[in-house]
Amino acid sequence: MIKINLARVKREKPKRAIAFDITAIKQLKVQDLLKAGGEYYVGLLAWLCLAGLFGYYWKVAKDRDKLKTELNRLNTEKAKLQSKARKLSEDKKRVEESIAKLKKEIQDVNRGKDIILGLKAYYEPFNSGFSFYTSYVPRTSWVTSYKQGISINQQSLKVEIEVSSLDYQSLSSYGNSLGKDSKKIMLSKVERRLNPHGFEYYSVKFATEKDLGGGR
Repeated sequence: MIKINLARVKREKPKRAIAFDITAIKQLKVQDLLKAGGEYYVGLLAWLCLAGLFGYYWKVAKDRDKLKTELNRLNTEKAKLQSKARKLSEDKKRVEESIAKLKKEIQDVNRGKDIILGLKAYYEPFNSGFSFYTSYVPRTSWVTSYKQGISINQQSLKVEIEVSSLDYQSLSSYGNSLGKDSKKIMLSKVERRLNPHGFEYYSVKFATEKDLGGGR
């Protein structure tokens, strides 16, 4: 008995070989890609630009904040330095004023010292003036008043002395003795007086000037 299989026999379709041409890829151009999927690439490019702009903005903002912080730090440091500079300037001014004051005081001291040293040369002739002028007074006479002064410009010792005596001749002798050791001498008019006991005496004032010899 013969059996016939009526089922369709599945025939395998021959496989087609896929040709892969590397040369075609090398020859592929951007225009071709854009034609193939232009919207896709434009969107991708837009996102890439947006991301780049965001990254650039983030970097600029970060640099700006950093520069702002540095600027604030520098301004704070500047304020501190300005405060120190003002303080140093004030201290310098006070020091300069103190130095100027000290220099003036030193100059005043030196000036006073020079004056004292200069006057010291006149101490001896001034102090010895009274002894000099009274040493000539005769025993029968006495000094009623005495006044003296030094003229530094004229380098002379000026004396006004009033001498009284019971003897008129003694006053004349005293005047002659002063005239020998004096640069010049002047005398007032001789006055005739009475003392409380009724005794008569004579009085005369002498104005004389003696060289100091440069204060020596």
